[in-house]
Amino acid sequence: MTKYRVAVDDFEELAELENGWNAADYVSILKKQGVDGAAQIAPEELREMCLLALQDLDPPEAANVLLTYKLGTKLSEGQIRNYSIESQHERLWEQAGDLEFHHTMFNVASLLNAVNGSEFPTPDALRVSLSIETDDVANLAVFEDSMDRALLVRLLSAGMDGSAILNRLFGDQIATGEIADANSIIWGVAVDSSEKTSIRLKITSSAYWLSAIRGTESFEWDSELAT
Repeated sequence: MTKYRVAVDDFEELAELENGWNAADYVSILKKQGVDGAAQIAPEELREMCLLALQDLDPPEAANVLLTYKLGTKLSEGQIRNYSIESQHERLWEQAGDLEFHHTMFNVASLLNAVNGSEFPTPDALRVSLSIETDDVANLAVFEDSMDRALLVRLLSAGMDGSAILNRLFGDQIATGEIADANSIIWGVAVDSSEKTSIRLKITSSAYWLSAIRGTESFEWDSELAT
């Protein structure tokens, strides 16, 4: 049995994620919109040009362009059409039926909100910083190596009360460690710093999953699984 002491150090609110969109994405979208010379546009101007091109479309059309670009190989035309309409009033990065798409839906919502903030909801993600200690420092290696998302979900859930969405929806899986959607719940993790006796992680996901830990300053987590 390994017990970890966890301090919740900081929260960062995010309406857009780093590397959610890049220059190659903007060029591809502009080309699909028939913009001549897209590849020759200066890198620092690409995003603005892409936004302008999308602003020329009706909101559902703009959503359709981005959803098709990001998810056209995974969703049918009918699904994309429905999501394009729903994107104006639903938080698809939380409410889409398949959690696998939530991260991508967040990136789509971020760019759509930049296109027209009055037509599309503002997406919200959180990045939480956790400092983790344990008596046997060798047990910190699990956070440095595999970055097992199921392990991180279990850790985070321990800092939330039983009514938290994460615990209500995945309580049984958390108890056994078999969390099928762990890779979709945790969008990103990075080691912020590593000391001899502690490690500091930055974990990124939707506020839908992480907001329940906001009121927690510190907690202990027993890594032993239920039997």
